[in-house]
Amino acid sequence: MKAFKKIVSSWAHKKEGKPLLQGKQHLFLTATEDLTEEQAQERSKIGGELPLLEAAWQLKEALRTWYATATAATAADGLDAWIEQVQKRGFDHLRKALSACVNWRQEILAFFQFFPTRISNGFVEGKNNRTKALMRQGYGYRNRQHLRLRILLGNAA
Repeated sequence: MKAFKKIVSSWAHKKEGKPLLQGKQHLFLTATEDLTEEQAQERSKIGGELPLLEAAWQLKEALRTWYATATAATAADGLDAWIEQVQKRGFDHLRKALSACVNWRQEILAFFQFFPTRISNGFVEGKNNRTKALMRQGYGYRNRQHLRLRILLGNAA
């Protein structure tokens, strides 16, 4: 999550965080399950000395846990609870990221509705990406009909 990276980066530039996070920012950005026991202890030690960073890390991990364990029945309550926690704790970078969660709430929750069937919009996204690439390549086409045909032919494959 970009917002959490900004929080870690801001702490790494603060006077009290700079010596603790020098070369150790990855401990907060890596998934908990991917840390070795020593790394987890080091992250916990740093978190104890920087309690606000620890609280932000816990929010990040709570979101990861929600995403990994939520079902169609529990997703809405879990997302709403996480949003409420972020609003209460007062981390500016995370609050700014909340607008995406609020604005795209239905779309985020739709993932859990269709997750068991593995329905994906990847095919459509691939076609859109190809169309955009063809439009960039077609800069300077004098005839829009030729560009349209090129897009239709390019996406036929």
